Amino acid sequence: MYLAARIKKQNKYTGITHSLVVKMRTNPRFKKSTIRLSAHALMVTSALLLGACGGGGDKLYNETGIDSGSISSTYKIDSSGAPSLGAALPQKLNDDFDAARFLHRASFGPTESSIARLRDIGYVAWVAEQMQKPATFMLPVTRQHNPPRWGEHVNSWLENATNADDQLRQRVAYALSQFFVVSDQGGLGGEQAALSNYYDILVANSFGNFRELLELVTLSPIMGDYLSMKGNQKPDPENGIRPDENYARELLQLFSIGLVQMETDGTVMLDENGVPIPTYDQQVVEAFAHVFTGWHFTGVENWNYPKNKDWYTPMQAYQKRHDNGEKTLLNGVVLPAGQSAEQDLKGALDNIFNHKNVAPFFAKHMISQMVTSNPSSAYIKRVADTFNDDGNGVRGNIGAVVAATLLDEEAINGHQMNPEVFGKLREPVVRLVSLWRAFDGNPAHPDFSYGWLKARLAQAPLQSPSVFNFFSPAFSQGGVIRDMELKSPEFQIHNESSIINITSAMLSHTIWNNTESTSDQNLAPINISKLMLLDADRESLYALLGKLTLGNPLSDHLRTQADYLLDARKNASSELRAEELLFLFVSSPEAAVQR
Repeated sequence: MYLAARIKKQNKYTGITHSLVVKMRTNPRFKKSTIRLSAHALMVTSALLLGACGGGGDKLYNETGIDSGSISSTYKIDSSGAPSLGAALPQKLNDDFDAARFLHRASFGPTESSIARLRDIGYVAWVAEQMQKPATFMLPVTRQHNPPRWGEHVNSWLENATNADDQLRQRVAYALSQFFVVSDQGGLGGEQAALSNYYDILVANSFGNFRELLELVTLSPIMGDYLSMKGNQKPDPENGIRPDENYARELLQLFSIGLVQMETDGTVMLDENGVPIPTYDQQVVEAFAHVFTGWHFTGVENWNYPKNKDWYTPMQAYQKRHDNGEKTLLNGVVLPAGQSAEQDLKGALDNIFNHKNVAPFFAKHMISQMVTSNPSSAYIKRVADTFNDDGNGVRGNIGAVVAATLLDEEAINGHQMNPEVFGKLREPVVRLVSLWRAFDGNPAHPDFSYGWLKARLAQAPLQSPSVFNFFSPAFSQGGVIRDMELKSPEFQIHNESSIINITSAMLSHTIWNNTESTSDQNLAPINISKLMLLDADRESLYALLGKLTLGNPLSDHLRTQADYLLDARKNASSELRAEELLFLFVSSPEAAVQR
């Protein structure tokens, strides 16, 4: 038997209850088959694998959506190279697996066509080409349903992540959404279109400037509502009003500089007693809280109970509600008294943007989101240096940071340079989308909502449990990983329950919802016809599945399991053999690890 355990979980997608054994077929023309699924075994194996093998926009708010024609990248590179990346850029791809590994980082998963394109033009030209592609936005997709259903923004995200041609932009926007966190779990669940519009700000500015994006995020009514800057007002002791500190605190801690001072390479700075030096104190938080007073919906007619709720236009300043007193910010910078709300906002965001911590803090996030959980300090420094200067004297060029993150020598060759620590655990939702992309899946079903996604997979876009995201970047899984003093952020949502759920989801979307097994071609079917055609060519079949689902050649252990399955099913149809083999690959620990 090639996998071990029990499942008793209601599959909300198909309505089939899995109990003790998974009945892979109910059709009487097939014999019953059982695959035992051990959540504990899979979790332990994933941990061992991670330890052993690696573990701008212009016009952004519009009532009818964002105009893609207004989006322009402020960072352009050509096929000859990119500026200030520190190391010589690799140009040659040795094989399809090189391409597949890169595409698992730079997109939501490889396809046969994307592998061929990358091999044809090379790493740098592919990044340049992707940066010039028109942006694909969520809001127009969300508004196809009026009014949108609960979780409609999740449907829209899945459709774009799976099918959009601007895959690099979509992947970067997803990484940004886990930095500038907004969640419908904070009372915004009914604002489907507005949430999509917020995400589109990230999409539009994926290759823009960090300072501009910082301001757009700050003035977003969605962010204003989520972290209570909207409606924040100056002190009024007689009425017991004091400025709300929520946005000020999270902006500093999570969206820009972090809690402790760092060198450019991400190393924590210590005082003479060996204690980390904080980046700010409570007085600085209070000063920023006073900065962020006097902002509300544009055209609001009632401060406390507004009827005019414009979720798409940046918040408007109301000077009478703004504290225009003197404020002392980071590094002792003083905003003078008598300034307007707009002047204070500009001064405060400039103060944050120019803090030395922003570069390493943001660099570490982008690297850990897209490439590896445990980058070297030299890798962090190279990316942070690019944030500080893109080679043209520009600070905060996100496009340059993205290129530096993906094209660095450690990113390209880390699986060979430091295989014991390089890599990361794939997020559950990324694994599901990667499956759909690899086999022509279609998540757009006219009568179906993916509102269950977070409950099943422990995450869904714009549905984190708090502003601290789905997992902490400092999390370290107990056992081998923690013993090696490594970080494994995604393991914080990776447990026996989530492993069972992701495995169940993979079962649904391989065994039941493929082009051969369902008559409803809108029900996110994946196309297994190519696997069926390769049924007699085992090596080609393994190579294709390795590229598309693992990003690597399969291990000897997985090959043994695959051989066992195909030998045991030698008298079954090519359809059944293809389905079960695909399920074996996508539910394996090797598919859970990005290297």
